[in-house]
Amino acid sequence: MSTVDIKILTYNCWHALAPKNLIQFRDLEASNRKIERYLVQLENLKKMNADIVFLQEVSPIQDRASDFEKLGYDVCYQVDQSGLKFFGVGLPTNLSTGLVILAKPDFNLKKLFGQKLSGNPGFTGVNFSFQITENRFALFASTEHPQFGRSLLICTHLHHGTEGTALLESTLAKALENGTLSIDEIEVLRSEVRTAELRRKNELEILFSAAQVFEKKFDQIILAGDLNSSETSSVYNQVLFQNYIDTYRNKNIESDKDTYQGFTWDKSVNKENIQFGHGFNLPMSSFGRSEIRELFHTYNDRSRRIDFIFLKNLSSGRSTRIMNSKLLNIDSHSKQLFGSDHLAVFTELSKGRAREI
Repeated sequence: MSTVDIKILTYNCWHALAPKNLIQFRDLEASNRKIERYLVQLENLKKMNADIVFLQEVSPIQDRASDFEKLGYDVCYQVDQSGLKFFGVGLPTNLSTGLVILAKPDFNLKKLFGQKLSGNPGFTGVNFSFQITENRFALFASTEHPQFGRSLLICTHLHHGTEGTALLESTLAKALENGTLSIDEIEVLRSEVRTAELRRKNELEILFSAAQVFEKKFDQIILAGDLNSSETSSVYNQVLFQNYIDTYRNKNIESDKDTYQGFTWDKSVNKENIQFGHGFNLPMSSFGRSEIRELFHTYNDRSRRIDFIFLKNLSSGRSTRIMNSKLLNIDSHSKQLFGSDHLAVFTELSKGRAREI
């Protein structure tokens, strides 16, 4: 039996917005630079010609969706941050961002629903929205391809609170020793880290509960996006426990070696954009001190992979194989400009008669 190969991409497009006031969000970079970055993204999407694309932080989402259609894709999307809008008018005036899935026409893309994962009561949308705090969503869609079969696609972007690690504990211990932080302040920060990790854990539980309702109808699930958690996190293991395969790790098993380069968040490669991101106030207490803000920015600048493409085979027949997976710099060498503060993950899958992973 013949095989079919498909190319999958996930990419956080980076809206580069930060709260300013009730009227509008502020840009973290000059407007002409943001436009140039977006053109870099479009240029690369066209060049890579992936069959299915998962995007996060797409803004303004409705305008971008129209541009993606011009690249030859079917498009579905879910707004996750919009503020207060009535017939498309409201505050903040420049906030309409969210999750997008693109697929080539022969995959017959259909949006199933947007699943709210966390946030206060309310709703979000381009035309109507009632949102006053951060919301997180998963976008569920289906594809049906004559050879690749039926796929459940899930695009998500989990809560961005600081991830707890041994390195963070060491950093806090040094801050206590040199007098930058008191023990009471450290306990506050530890509590905030635990709250953020619990929120991501709960978000995934809601996501998996929604996915399980549909599993019997599909041959495979492709889950992709920005987990705001690294490979050493409990969140990552939570995904693996549900029998999802990390496609990048599967094809790059040297991850324990010093030469491992599997970082989608990497200041050594993408310094300028990550530095611009320091203008965003992290969801951590700073106690009014700039040195504490800088401590957490330095910690969050560490290299790690927080963007993933996961595969879960469901069919007892022909299974989907992982052929290749790599990271991509979505950039413009001529302009020395990266399209985002993230790198992209690019995976090639194949479906044939043999069952092999």
